Amino acid sequence: MIKPIPGEEYRDIFYNTSAAMLVIAPDGPVYTILDVNQAYLNSTNTTRETLVGKSVFGAFPANPTDAESKNIERTIDSFEQAINTKKAHTMYNYRYDIPIRGTDAFEERYWTTSNTPILDPEGNVKYFLHSPANVTELYKLGERENKAKEEQQKLLTLVANSVDLMSILNMDGTNSYINEAGRNMLGFESEEEVATTPIADLHHPDDFAYVQREVLPNVIREGRWTGIMKVRHLKTGEIFPVFNSCIRIDDPETGTPMAVGAVMRDMRPEIAAKQALADSEHLLRNITTAAPTGLWMADENGKINYVNQTWLDWTGLTYEDCTAGRWVDAVVAEDKANAAEAFTSSIANRVLYQSEFRINHVDGTVHWCIANGSPQYRTDGTFAGYIGACVDITVQKQLQQQKDDFIGIASHELKTPVTSVKAYTQVLERMLLKKGETVEASMISRMDLQLNRLTSLIGDLLDVTKINTGKLQFNDREFDFNEHVKELIEDLQRTTEKHTLIEDLKPTGMVYGDKERIGQVITNLVTNAIKYSPNAGKIIIHSAIENNEVTLCVQDFGIGIPQENLGQVFEQFYRVSGTMQHTFPGLGLGLYISSEIIKREGGRIWVTSKVGEGSTFCFALPIANPDR
Repeated sequence: MIKPIPGEEYRDIFYNTSAAMLVIAPDGPVYTILDVNQAYLNSTNTTRETLVGKSVFGAFPANPTDAESKNIERTIDSFEQAINTKKAHTMYNYRYDIPIRGTDAFEERYWTTSNTPILDPEGNVKYFLHSPANVTELYKLGERENKAKEEQQKLLTLVANSVDLMSILNMDGTNSYINEAGRNMLGFESEEEVATTPIADLHHPDDFAYVQREVLPNVIREGRWTGIMKVRHLKTGEIFPVFNSCIRIDDPETGTPMAVGAVMRDMRPEIAAKQALADSEHLLRNITTAAPTGLWMADENGKINYVNQTWLDWTGLTYEDCTAGRWVDAVVAEDKANAAEAFTSSIANRVLYQSEFRINHVDGTVHWCIANGSPQYRTDGTFAGYIGACVDITVQKQLQQQKDDFIGIASHELKTPVTSVKAYTQVLERMLLKKGETVEASMISRMDLQLNRLTSLIGDLLDVTKINTGKLQFNDREFDFNEHVKELIEDLQRTTEKHTLIEDLKPTGMVYGDKERIGQVITNLVTNAIKYSPNAGKIIIHSAIENNEVTLCVQDFGIGIPQENLGQVFEQFYRVSGTMQHTFPGLGLGLYISSEIIKREGGRIWVTSKVGEGSTFCFALPIANPDR
């Protein structure tokens, strides 16, 4: 019969076993350490004196930098399960850092720990054995293996989903692996076909000779090779170029070459794209060369970087002349400064560019051009420069000149006979009145009114001709603006019985300008207001000083102007259109003449309007300054 082991021998076994153990009292939440064996002391770098009689959590506090592990909570939970179930409970691969004695630091540790309850004769838990096994190295090894598997899986996913061919070539000339993109590129139908097909079948004999002579020897000797080579599709036989990047793969133990890894990109799409771009550029070049207008481009600094052949043919300049900034050499001397200033100003402010100037043609003639350009922006919003065109408007200028000449001659020739007719009508009217023939005299009076209208129209035509030829004369002097306005309103009030001209004149002081021309503008605005408000009873004339300018506004309550037409009202021959157009006669020159007069006096003119409610025409002039 086997005798029980004496208690002393049990203690010797406990103290000397290789398994680390603590004897802990079930006095939660303290859990006092009652005994400890040498293996535990060795694994935790502690002494018996620092552990026995202490709380297990006082002896091994939590690492304050490891808030995620919740190791104390997990340990208490395991203790409670062992006590409550009276069965051993094991915790696997959990982190519980060990304090480095004498410092505030901790050493990272991972454990697999069993907590086994020891029962008394009545079946109550008297204490329990806490036996931790240090699995830190195994845990970290597993972590490294898992990490390696994750990286391997990422690499496999990358290779499998790559649009480029990726392959492993054995030293015997067969491929052990080609990814799906590569199999599709070369015409393989299965992975088995990859393994049994020699690489010689993937090349034309001449190309394979190049692979054997240049590519593979360089990979073996230098460890890598990069360049363009040709491959052949297995099924169609098509030979096409690829960009190949190869590396040598060595045996990690012997260092001898064991395979060649390759990444190949099919160059056909790239070549096709380059060809399409070249074709597009060729087509664009042909279009711009055939264009009847001069075309140009400038970079963000205003440097010309493209002109078409048309511009070169016009000017006789070379492409290099234009890109070196000498495009302005083609402009006639009188226009050169203005042309250059308009261009540089538009570039600096990144606004639409427009300029008219004359250029010297290669045949010795002078031509008029109108140049336009618009700012260009890249997809990221940054300024890229300008694209523009130069249109030859010589014919238009000649036609305009012919028209101006005709209007000038016709107006001048009409002026003398109309003046004579007017004089005869006035004499005839007086003769008829003297004879008492009032009805006939009234008819002559109406004729005189129509002659006044004709005289006004002839005057407008003459003014337009003078404006277009730069011959409109100005006799500037200082005059009292409001006093002049009052005189004009008084005269104009006599021309209408239906409208009341209301003065709203704030102090304005003196204005320096052509009194008669400015009066012509005011008269035109007021007579227009009368004409275009036939059903209204008043017209308001307002003057004031605003921002160092004298302003005058004429407000009517007539038919108004559509918003889309407001930008055209100051153009030549513009007339109000609509169902009542026939009610308002005129050539449409008055506002154009008024606009030109105000501009040449250094001012500005504008209009606001709403259909059915009326219009307000305004102009502003600088305050008196004879030195301007």
